[in-house]
Amino acid sequence: MKNLIIIGASGCGRDTYELAISTHEYQKSFIIKGFLDSRKHILDEYKNYPPVLCSVEDYEIQEDDVFVCAQGDSPAREKFTKRIQEKGGVFITLISPLAVVNKNAKIGNGCIICQYANIGADAVIENNVRIQAFSNIGHDAQLGDYVTIESYSFLGGHSEIGDESVMHVRSTLIRQKKIGKRAEVGTHSVVIRNVKDGEHVFGNPAKRIAF
Repeated sequence: MKNLIIIGASGCGRDTYELAISTHEYQKSFIIKGFLDSRKHILDEYKNYPPVLCSVEDYEIQEDDVFVCAQGDSPAREKFTKRIQEKGGVFITLISPLAVVNKNAKIGNGCIICQYANIGADAVIENNVRIQAFSNIGHDAQLGDYVTIESYSFLGGHSEIGDESVMHVRSTLIRQKKIGKRAEVGTHSVVIRNVKDGEHVFGNPAKRIAF
């Protein structure tokens, strides 16, 4: 039996806890040990959550520990994930039993796939990706490390998203188009042209904006 530790105890962390206890693996292959967060009193006003153990920096990894990073922000997720990995920590993937994942899709380590997400045929999702509820990832789509797909977003078939990029709520990437690394697509935007590394786009059709 492994001890799952959730990095981050904010709203995203609390959602991740609820997802974790809904999985088929909970109490079969892992139990939840607690949260890592520098804000030790962050859960004081909430009930029915495991404890905040300490900060990421102060935690000493134990033999049966496994981790998932519940940081909604892609750069923060990368930062804290790498700090734990440098200590020898191992990350696992959590998939809601209400998500639909095609049997030929490939999903890396440390991912969080929320309820009612749909992962299409032969999609490739790399490590530490967060896909929020009701999102649709088309067939053969490719998502790099630390990508964030917010709720109700859609990626067409053969689309690509580079490392650390974010698609905000209800955004759309049409088929065969590509978003580069560390880019952001604004809420309700429709991407019909390739987006370069580091660009921020918004609108329908999505256009580059200063940020």
